[in-house]
Amino acid sequence: MSEHTAHMEQSNRAPQWKAAMDEDVIQSVLNHATSHHVMLAIQEYQPIGVEAQPDIIGQLIGIEGDSIYIRTSTGIHAIELVNIRHVEERRMEKWYS
Repeated sequence: MSEHTAHMEQSNRAPQWKAAMDEDVIQSVLNHATSHHVMLAIQEYQPIGVEAQPDIIGQLIGIEGDSIYIRTSTGIHAIELVNIRHVEERRMEKWYS
């Protein structure tokens, strides 16, 4: 029984595909993030047959050509605009009580 419960909890935490967004909507969210310095959660497209990966969560620090640069807790990530499937603002979660 505990193996089943553990498997169900793992399944619930697996990243899920989010709705693909139109390029204009993505650009609007990125423009807002640039002017308001908000955190973003970005889901990238993956090759066919590859499961959804965890969102890239961080702050937009720059846009150059066809790429954006996101500062995350692990470093700076370059993401090509055409690879963005979904982007949304993410509020900072309180880690203290």
